[in-house]
Amino acid sequence: MEPMDTTVMWIIIGIVAVVIVAIVVVLALVMNSRGRAERRDRERHEKAEKLRAEAREAEIAAREQEARIAQERANAASAAAAAEQAQARAAQADVEARRAAENIGDHQAEAQEHRAQQEEALRKADDVDPYVTDDARTDDVRTAPGHADAVHADAPPTRREPAPATRADADPEIRRTPVRDDRV
Repeated sequence: MEPMDTTVMWIIIGIVAVVIVAIVVVLALVMNSRGRAERRDRERHEKAEKLRAEAREAEIAAREQEARIAQERANAASAAAAAEQAQARAAQADVEARRAAENIGDHQAEAQEHRAQQEEALRKADDVDPYVTDDARTDDVRTAPGHADAVHADAPPTRREPAPATRADADPEIRRTPVRDDRV
């Protein structure tokens, strides 16, 4: 082999070595770019999954807020209904109180009328009864309405003391021995 041939051979080997190194470098760059692209895709996917998770959490938070709003609306409606019921009960109680107040006057007048009838009946009974003393009549005058010593209307009526029960007790000249009649 000639010396020239060896030089050419070294040049060819050098060129082949450079080409092989260039191919290795190109392959390394391609592989590296693919790795970067995969890593970038994986990062993008992870970011998308994170955004989806945040969106789900935001949706859950929105639903919870909507549920709270609905609950507050229901509470407000319930409170308003309770207030309306309380107002209706208060109005009904007011009507009943007014009705009762009107009836009090009627009942009081009726009670006074009955008391006057009772007093009149007692006075007539005292006038007719020969055994009622004047002391009992003066007690009645004291209990009459408007008298200075009058007893309150809610106090129980005073008891009239009748005169002695029999004519014999009232008049000592009447004989006290019983009369016996054995006739058959």
